[in-house]
Amino acid sequence: MKSLLSLITSSIIICIVTACNIYAPFNSNNSDLDKLEEAQKCLKDSDYSCAIEQYNGIKDTNLKNEKLCLVYLTKGGLTLNILINTLNQNSATMLSSLARALVPWSVLKGSDFDSAQTHCESLGSDSSSQGIFLKAVGAFSHCAIRMAKADIIRSTSDSDCNITGNSDGNLTSTDIIQNGTGAIGDGNAGMCKVDVDTCRNDLSSLVVSELSNAGYSELAGAISLLPAGVLSADTNVVRAALKGTF
Repeated sequence: MKSLLSLITSSIIICIVTACNIYAPFNSNNSDLDKLEEAQKCLKDSDYSCAIEQYNGIKDTNLKNEKLCLVYLTKGGLTLNILINTLNQNSATMLSSLARALVPWSVLKGSDFDSAQTHCESLGSDSSSQGIFLKAVGAFSHCAIRMAKADIIRSTSDSDCNITGNSDGNLTSTDIIQNGTGAIGDGNAGMCKVDVDTCRNDLSSLVVSELSNAGYSELAGAISLLPAGVLSADTNVVRAALKGTF
């Protein structure tokens, strides 16, 4: 079984930060190849908008989703360093470690990870090792950025999400919720309901056996160690479980 560390040294992870074109030798569709080459030029100039425009023009749907998944993850701040230092942990704290690494949250970063999740999730029908990995990273990162948001914006009611957090750049379990029940209210601020529910949906899409069979033992192990409450239908239970990942 290969480890995540071995994957990190492979071409797909290198492509996240260098935008290399692993499909160039195999793609016979000149139009798509042209789009890939133009996007690579854009990324060399750190022009993500230009690259995204090129990727959106790719006709091969699966390839388009893969490249857009990657570019939005990168644009949102998922760096090679973060991949090595967080997603290579077989630990129940992997999720909170990723969330802390993605601090500070911003509206733009949140939007980037929303877009990443849309395209990564679309790779669900891709049974390749790369497709399975990117789908999992997309879901994990999408939840993590929502957790990171709690450092800046929290809530004391399920109907709002507008309480200013301490914004100290140090995400802690008390940013997720102060008490042990996970319930907000009566001045007890915590992670907004919409973000908690988003995390539940993201994490429910992860299949441990699928990742394990594909060789991603660290990710599979970390997911299996998450508190059972993260998949609860009760938002308060999920919030408390997310606090328990710290």
